[in-house]
Amino acid sequence: MKNFLLNNKINFLFLFISFLCLIAIVGKDNLSFTSINWLHDSDESSYNQLGWYFFKNDIWRFPLGSNPNFGDGIGNSIVYTDSVPFLALIFKSIKLFIPNNFQYFSFWYFICFYFQLFFSYSILKSFTNSVLYSFIGSLFFLISPIFVDRVDYHVGLSGQWLLLFALYLGLTQRVKDNKISWVFLVSLSSLVHFYFSAMILVIYFFLRVFNFYFEKERFFNLLKDFLIITLFLFLTLYLSGYFEIRMADSLGIGFGDYKLNLLSIFDPGIAYKNISWSWFLPDIKLSTGEEIEGFNYLGLGQIMMILLSLVLFLNKKYKTNIFSIKKNRNINIFIFISLFFTLWALSNKISFGSYTILEIPIHKYIFGIMSIIKSTGRLFWIVNYFLLALSIIIIFKCFKEKNSLIIIISLFLLQVADVSAGLKDRIGLHNKVKNEGVFLKDHIWDNLFKENKILNTTYPISWSGLFGSFSYAMEKNNIQKTNLITVARINRAAVAKVRYFLYDNFRKKNLATNTIYAIDGLGHLRHLKHIYKDENVGFLYRDGIWIMVPKEKEMMTSKDIKAFEEIKPKLLKINQKKKLYFKDQDNYYGLGWSHNSNKPGIWSEGKISTLLLRTENNLEDLKLEIFTEPYLTKKNKVLEFDIYVNDIFNKKAQLKNNKKIEIIIKKEIIKNDLLKIDFNFKNPVSPYEVLESPDSRQLGMLVTDINILQM
Repeated sequence: MKNFLLNNKINFLFLFISFLCLIAIVGKDNLSFTSINWLHDSDESSYNQLGWYFFKNDIWRFPLGSNPNFGDGIGNSIVYTDSVPFLALIFKSIKLFIPNNFQYFSFWYFICFYFQLFFSYSILKSFTNSVLYSFIGSLFFLISPIFVDRVDYHVGLSGQWLLLFALYLGLTQRVKDNKISWVFLVSLSSLVHFYFSAMILVIYFFLRVFNFYFEKERFFNLLKDFLIITLFLFLTLYLSGYFEIRMADSLGIGFGDYKLNLLSIFDPGIAYKNISWSWFLPDIKLSTGEEIEGFNYLGLGQIMMILLSLVLFLNKKYKTNIFSIKKNRNINIFIFISLFFTLWALSNKISFGSYTILEIPIHKYIFGIMSIIKSTGRLFWIVNYFLLALSIIIIFKCFKEKNSLIIIISLFLLQVADVSAGLKDRIGLHNKVKNEGVFLKDHIWDNLFKENKILNTTYPISWSGLFGSFSYAMEKNNIQKTNLITVARINRAAVAKVRYFLYDNFRKKNLATNTIYAIDGLGHLRHLKHIYKDENVGFLYRDGIWIMVPKEKEMMTSKDIKAFEEIKPKLLKINQKKKLYFKDQDNYYGLGWSHNSNKPGIWSEGKISTLLLRTENNLEDLKLEIFTEPYLTKKNKVLEFDIYVNDIFNKKAQLKNNKKIEIIIKKEIIKNDLLKIDFNFKNPVSPYEVLESPDSRQLGMLVTDINILQM
């Protein structure tokens, strides 16, 4: 036993340090497997935990990672909630032995801290054979800004030890002698986060190709090994549920924006978080995407270390000392790999600070393929870690061990002094907000959720703004199904069909039983009131949220009734032209409209889209002007639709070159100054159908402005 403790004392030290780090960031009150409040923080952790909650409580399905109840009618997988799928699969297999309110994310962070130390230490120890020096060096990796910044904020991407594992295998082992390790690592990484799989697969590819070149391998063996690792990866992807969405749905928006800037390694600021990772270096104004996903600040200690190492590397005085490094084939291969990842991380738009110095146009289909890995700034992480490891090794090789220790400790103290500016924001993070996960305070929720086990939103999308408010309540009250979700990727066609099915049922007054509807925005609320105001449907306003509950009108209190009576369509004054914005929820649209990618205007979506508005008191006929742009493609060269005003047919319309629709409204059909305009489209088309983009919304026309005139 004594020998075991002595031989593993460094590992026990790593375990102890990892536990301290876990307490510092997660908080001692949140270490328990049954502590869940801290995860429902209305941020990334909420959907990580809720994805696991629905996955755990569901039956086993095939593929094994399928998670359809978290995305009712849409389909989903545990991989798209960033819930560390390999742990989810393990713990689901023993769910009979774990409590209902179970979480494993504090355990996952402990794993990340430990292996961050273990693999960085193993790399350095292989080159220096110094326990103390390697231990001090491993602490740089533990407090690396790119690592600590992701802990808790992005669960899967906290597993950067997988990249260090790849560095360890690539720098210290013969690649052809460790084929099983590489197959295991690539497969495991896909069960943590696909970005890691992509990076590790590229590393393995280059290592094998260079090995093939230098060692004159048989091409058949190379091809066979690539085939084996690819088959294992695709089998893992399939079983874990990656293919629950279409290939086109893996494409995301952000390539060329979420990228590395040439100054990212010197930029300590993350403006949207309002934090800086340096006490000494000023914030460099980069684009939002570059600060979010291109964040790669090295730290002042690491910057000085790399500069010192570069001087030593180029100084002929130390030529003998670093001869083994210069001649190390694996290090040279990784220099090439680092150059490749750097160029990829920069994307097709190379920027220096706020200046774009080179932008390479690329074909839209190539752009689409590149968008699978949209956040290219993350790809520089492997370069960041390689440069750190190489610098620590060079310093050791150029000085005696005692002097090397003095230098590395001095640089580490400088690093701590600098990045403590960011570390202070992470320490005690959940001690400050540990009880703020309980967002819904009103006592009525417990009664509602006791009787209704399905929670749906009136506007299901991949990232619902209502999700944070309901995440804790869904787990606390054992909700069985929901379409109110937040996921990394979604089947765009399926979620569009769910919206159309939902709206069709609303119009037909066909509400599902055992279901609470969380109403998304004033536009939907106004339209639903118009449909159900005389029905036995409860409209309750609690905790700043409107919900609709079938057959529960008697639950409405006097406050609910008063608030509901004040809900009226928005007034459109005579001859006062109004611009429409989807994010402006106090607008004129009802059901059947969608966003214009943060630009002005609203898109009609699906077969029926409704405008709802009030007019000024008048006794005249009116003319409603709608300024629009039809969505025309090779599949529909003319947009055709019928227009109904207050449920009375008005006219047939066609849009081709014309940009304005004029609707004459007779005064006889205007009741209580209310106008409900329905557009019944005959041939809406999705951009996906005509191979323009992955967007699967059935689009008709983009409405930018409306105006009303007296005849």
